[in-house]
Amino acid sequence: MRNKAGVGVSLARTLGYFEATMIGVGAMIGAGIFVLTGIAAGEAGPAALIAFALNGVVTLFTAFSYAELASAIPEAGGGYSFVQRAMPEWLGYLAGWMLWFAYTVACSLYALGFSGYFLEFLAKYMPTWHEVMVGLAGKGPAQVAVTLAVSLFFLTLNVLGADITGKAENVVTLAKIAVLGIFIAFGLRQVLAFPQQAAANFVPLFPKGLGGVLVAMGLTFIAFEGYDLIATVSEEVTNPQRNIPRAIFTSLGIAVVIYLFVVFVSLGAIHPGGMPAWQFLDHFQETAVVKAAENFMPWFGVALIVAGGLFSTMSALNATILASSRVAFSMGRDRMLPPIFSTIHPVHRTPHVAVLVTGAILLLLATTVPIVVVGSAASLLFLLSFALVNAATLILRHREPEIKRGYKIPLYPLPPILGIISCLGLGLYQFTFQPLAWGISLAWIGLGLVVYVTYASQIEEWEELEEYRIIHEEIVAIKEYS
Repeated sequence: MRNKAGVGVSLARTLGYFEATMIGVGAMIGAGIFVLTGIAAGEAGPAALIAFALNGVVTLFTAFSYAELASAIPEAGGGYSFVQRAMPEWLGYLAGWMLWFAYTVACSLYALGFSGYFLEFLAKYMPTWHEVMVGLAGKGPAQVAVTLAVSLFFLTLNVLGADITGKAENVVTLAKIAVLGIFIAFGLRQVLAFPQQAAANFVPLFPKGLGGVLVAMGLTFIAFEGYDLIATVSEEVTNPQRNIPRAIFTSLGIAVVIYLFVVFVSLGAIHPGGMPAWQFLDHFQETAVVKAAENFMPWFGVALIVAGGLFSTMSALNATILASSRVAFSMGRDRMLPPIFSTIHPVHRTPHVAVLVTGAILLLLATTVPIVVVGSAASLLFLLSFALVNAATLILRHREPEIKRGYKIPLYPLPPILGIISCLGLGLYQFTFQPLAWGISLAWIGLGLVVYVTYASQIEEWEELEEYRIIHEEIVAIKEYS
């Protein structure tokens, strides 16, 4: 792959179908399913199960677009690269700018989530160590220290190479799937043992009406982001035209099935007594899954869920660092960011500068910014970016029909059109219950446009200097050879 200056810049293809799938699954099944199940139940009641299912359908529309475009344009950058090719330069830049920020915010959320679960683990099962850590520095500084440690660990893995990152992702993601599988198995056993009680827990199905389902969809959509990360590392996937579409749909299918079963057993397998099951989950909010485990699992249930939270946040952090750095790398290669972002490590063949800069932003957000407030904008930025990707699919089908596509969307053009409508619809509806998310998103977009206008005037000059340098080196080489 060559950048705009004509300089060869490429990444090593070391990820197979399995590794690519694990990156998608690892990113999707993050802390979201653990912390959002109770919150979604509070907004939609038992219909939280329907909210998760509908989000799976909405996500599938955009997954079709990602599968087709990534099989045709297997470049680092994912959605940014697709929009950059199909639309005016400033829209491509804006898509990359939004995705980079959204991924980096997600990294911060996962790092903080890990630190919270880690301290909870120490408090329950290693109280002496917990007292030492919290006693010496206080809970806040202790959480910051754990956040820094886990972030630096996975940043180092991402500098060392995608193959190492992929192997680490395989181990952590498989462990996480095993934990959730055990949780689901015990829950289904309880449902089968008391089917009438389980059925009663889903009546009434819509205690807060259809509006509650839409609110729950908006709140939980971030849990369905992750399959798109496969496209951002497509330049490092072997046989991309075949493996990328398969990995996207496999990872999405695994995640959606696990989500639906987790929500189903969390609602159906508990016997709270004195209150509806959904209100019980709502009462405990982000710890609802832990409380559900206490209700129908043996003594080790809580430990298992805490371990699952640790595995989930680790794998999501690892995969999202990989994706966010590849977006920055691709933008640097296209001169949408300074070209140093496209620098490749001479030994590990990784975009180490993009990884390190992304890591610096990650650490800054995780340790200084009220990340819960900023993180509410990440879902909206993903929705807006996904709408652009669906539009890019329509444009490239019309403009470049000759591109070799390893996968073509069935029932075209219906899925990308529905993807645009659903993403924009959810984004607009989000304004009614999270207007601050729109304010943060618009502020970031405005900053991006200022950076683009200011930086764009220098791009041509940099490219001319780069071309002059290349010509000069070629002349010197010819003289030396002659």
